[in-house]
Amino acid sequence: MRAIRVLTLNLWSDTGDVERRLSTVIPQIRALSPELIALQEVRQGGRTSQAAALASALGHEWRFGCVDPESAGGPIGNAVLSRFPIRAEDTLRLPSRRTHDPRNALRCDVETPAGRLVFISTHLSWELDASATREEQAVVLDRWARERPGDLPTVMCGDFNCTPDSSVHQFLTGRTSLRGESTYWRDAYQRRHPNSDGYTWSAKNPYAARSVERNRRIDFVFVGPMREGGPGAILHARVVLDLPTADGVYPSDHFGVFAEIATRWVDNPL
Repeated sequence: MRAIRVLTLNLWSDTGDVERRLSTVIPQIRALSPELIALQEVRQGGRTSQAAALASALGHEWRFGCVDPESAGGPIGNAVLSRFPIRAEDTLRLPSRRTHDPRNALRCDVETPAGRLVFISTHLSWELDASATREEQAVVLDRWARERPGDLPTVMCGDFNCTPDSSVHQFLTGRTSLRGESTYWRDAYQRRHPNSDGYTWSAKNPYAARSVERNRRIDFVFVGPMREGGPGAILHARVVLDLPTADGVYPSDHFGVFAEIATRWVDNPL
């Protein structure tokens, strides 16, 4: 096994024409053939059970980390889908200064042919004025994500609601400290496209076009710890799920991020 294919997508719960959106996203995900999928804003109950439906269509195992069991449309949270056996799972409640905006992270220990891999799906606070909250969340999340590492580098995915120039992204990529702590994760997309915008919250998408702030890269695949040339090298990354159907239906209000991550030593890694 040379590499593992991963995908992250904010699924936008059951907002809008959810049936059409799901019928759009399933064949597009199937074409990408990811072994691991991190989902956010997943509705798992009420009139739809999205993690179960997607996993069934793709032939994956799934786990759901409930963030808000009292949500009006039914429980909502993060999910992990895996083509490989999931041996353990855990959730982390992230700090939030707003009682109406709970956040968490879902961790799954996955048994791949190359060894055990820790895979995390998370979603940080969205409010534009919540940078201090996101900083607190990032520090707690990083500390938790680096506990009990697997045989392979940990892969942490999600909607971080911050851009590459933010303090949270700078902290996670080793360019600044927060709360007296420091760390280093590799941003998969940035590693392969250092001069590209890579917007995942885009004015091209009519679901996002009316937002106050558009054209932002806020969805990420992070990999760590890193060893040059070893497992965890980023072989490929790109923005995906960014095209509509012929009648203009996009899979979500976010675009996804897809990456191929080395599971063994490779020559001339970037």
